[in-house]
Amino acid sequence: MKAKRWFVLAVVLATGVTLTHAQLVNGRFLTSFYTWRQFDTVGSATHYTRAFQTVQLSIAQGNFSLHTYLQGAAGGTSDIGRVRFLNLYLDWSNIENMLDLSLGRQAIYAGVANGSIDGLRATARLWQDKIRLTGFAGASVNNDFTGIRKNIHDNMNFGGQVITTALPDLRFGISYMNRRMERDPYWALRTRDTSFVPEKYYVTYDSPAEEYGGVDASYTYQSLFSVYGRYDYDFKLSRTFRGQGGARFNVTDAVSLTADYIYRAPHSLYNSIFSVFSQNTVSEIEGGVEYAVTPALRAFGKYAYVSYPADNGIAKEKNDRWTVGLNSVYGSFSYAGSDGYPGQLESVSLQGAYPLFNRLLTPTLGISYASYRLSADAPKDNVLSVLLGATVRPVKAFSCDIQGQWMTNRIYKNDMRLQLRLMYWFAERLSIFRQEVKP
Repeated sequence: MKAKRWFVLAVVLATGVTLTHAQLVNGRFLTSFYTWRQFDTVGSATHYTRAFQTVQLSIAQGNFSLHTYLQGAAGGTSDIGRVRFLNLYLDWSNIENMLDLSLGRQAIYAGVANGSIDGLRATARLWQDKIRLTGFAGASVNNDFTGIRKNIHDNMNFGGQVITTALPDLRFGISYMNRRMERDPYWALRTRDTSFVPEKYYVTYDSPAEEYGGVDASYTYQSLFSVYGRYDYDFKLSRTFRGQGGARFNVTDAVSLTADYIYRAPHSLYNSIFSVFSQNTVSEIEGGVEYAVTPALRAFGKYAYVSYPADNGIAKEKNDRWTVGLNSVYGSFSYAGSDGYPGQLESVSLQGAYPLFNRLLTPTLGISYASYRLSADAPKDNVLSVLLGATVRPVKAFSCDIQGQWMTNRIYKNDMRLQLRLMYWFAERLSIFRQEVKP
């Protein structure tokens, strides 16, 4: 226990948090290993092992808190690994009972706005929290989550969201995002004339850009029904990016009906090479029914009709998709299938977990079988996969998970994978330089 306290104290001192009052320190350490066998050539296989380390720490004192979240990965002696700083920000909450500020690397979720920034986010709560304003601005984060981008003009990300619940049972939001992410230039060999003699050429790009606006709304009437709608527009490509609507009707306490519609366009960035190609949209409508057999067991069935533009761009291709199954506290069973433009598929899956010895041991099992063909004239293939594992939790703060994954089909005769995960978390209240007054 003393060693753990000194470790926590070292973290607090390193982050520069003032220790004049009690500090609440939360942490989680997750270590995992993943190993598998890959066939590089016929009859020749190589074993691979990847190791991952995740560290999450948060230190809070009053309205101030510091949050960190980093991941490390390595793949053996030849792979030196890398560390990704996913979060590292300071939060000042509930300023004058209406304002929250966050500064640093942080994730953004605000309607059409998403991703990570190195910058500032502010949220204001007005009119008894019936109006919430969120704004953010900063540099976009590279895919490796390592250094901080310096060229803000070509690596900016800013936007915001307004949410109101002023009308009873109605939530309405408007959001906007403008993001650029610079791509690194590089040298490459290119032929410049009819002699086809390769020469070194410095390849540069305009910054791929995104600019979206969106509205979303949801309404709930008591416990009888609820509806949801969303519309996103791509300003750079001048097109609808996504349209979505859904409804749920509770016919009785045991029977519910659902309906959903979604329209999607491919996600391609302005100034990227993919934006110059012809792109097709997909629309999908789905209906379903749910039935509560008991409070712990629910049955469901869903059917969806999906339409795609044909290769000639005029006619429509279609796909039918269906799913039926059971969900319970300890597991689930489902039968799913599809038939149409993307091919044919039928699958059955069973998953379950049951705690034993007061949750000291929780075995898990998963079995799935699928039969599919990629087109009407293609041969039919089958695949069988089995998951077998267990979670061991000797104490509340520590758990060990192990899972084996096995799959066989025409291509992979025996594909075996193994994953091991160790998790430890803690919460400590420190008061180092001042005696804490207990109530």
